[in-house]
Amino acid sequence: MHRDEIRERIAAEAARLMLRGKESDYAAARKRAARWLKRRRLHRDEIPSNQEIQVQMQALCGIQHQEQDPATLAQIYHWTGQLLACLQEFPALCDCGEAESRPVAGALTRILVRGDVAVIRERLAAAGYAPQSLPIDSHDLASPAHVTWRLRLRGQFPCEILGTFDDLENHPSEWLNREQLQSRIDQQPIGEFSLTDIEPPDAFAIFELLLEPLSRVVWPSSSHPEGDALYHSLQVFELGREARPYDEEFLLACLLHDVGHAINPKHPILSAIDALGMLITDRTRFLIEQRPVATQYLQTGECPKSLRRSEDFEDVLLLARLDRAGRVPGATVCTLEEAFSYIAELDSAWDDD
Repeated sequence: MHRDEIRERIAAEAARLMLRGKESDYAAARKRAARWLKRRRLHRDEIPSNQEIQVQMQALCGIQHQEQDPATLAQIYHWTGQLLACLQEFPALCDCGEAESRPVAGALTRILVRGDVAVIRERLAAAGYAPQSLPIDSHDLASPAHVTWRLRLRGQFPCEILGTFDDLENHPSEWLNREQLQSRIDQQPIGEFSLTDIEPPDAFAIFELLLEPLSRVVWPSSSHPEGDALYHSLQVFELGREARPYDEEFLLACLLHDVGHAINPKHPILSAIDALGMLITDRTRFLIEQRPVATQYLQTGECPKSLRRSEDFEDVLLLARLDRAGRVPGATVCTLEEAFSYIAELDSAWDDD
């Protein structure tokens, strides 16, 4: 069996385990699925990433949208081509295979580059990008071995740029060089498609998919006496609704701020932002990202000057305060469906205005 087929089968089985409630996080589901499907030690290229499992979960829930939409795919190809043009003096490969088969919100494009990270960061910054350094997680990189650094670019089409000292010859077959990518761009000229025809994803269905596993995440009772993480998130939402009843972006941050704990507890904030992708606004993303910093500020009185200068500083502090307050055993909360309905009504009211 080919390694790509093994990855897909393990990802599909892990997705089923999580949706049936047999496992509460990606790592455990991946390990159990791999043990069931293969009776030997797996090669790293046979281990699916968290995102691959998430895509399978979306497929099983029937919430994939316009999977083969040529306009979406053409946009991804053109954007990746522009990015490679910024790095034209460096040997590079790109992985658009995942985007090609499933151009869902938040799907990553990966670029493998051989070069000095400081110089590459400078090239990207000069082109208007804001690269962020990330830790290397071997289970989440569909890439060759010997990755030495990892950068993330955010935006409409998230991208990871992976540094390597390899000669790029021993790369997976689905990775494209510049000539192959240009050929696909030529075959799908973006002018022939209307991007306005793309159906938006069912955001609340994806939110539910991300929130439901929190019911199986239980923290130490000393810090979270209320119980599971979903109950905590609903408490924070209720408190947020009292404090900011008409602020849709803030209420989504209240509801979604802990979804990363069911994906990768070691990096919950990065995991949450990756999973939510384009489904949230920049302000909601900022509130979720900065909530831990605001929590530290409430404890120590110290925080970066950049956060203090932000126009959303008070709202980040409020989210941190509500996060601490939403830990009451037996507190009355609404259901997920009721929370979604309330936010949807706010969204509808804005549309009517």
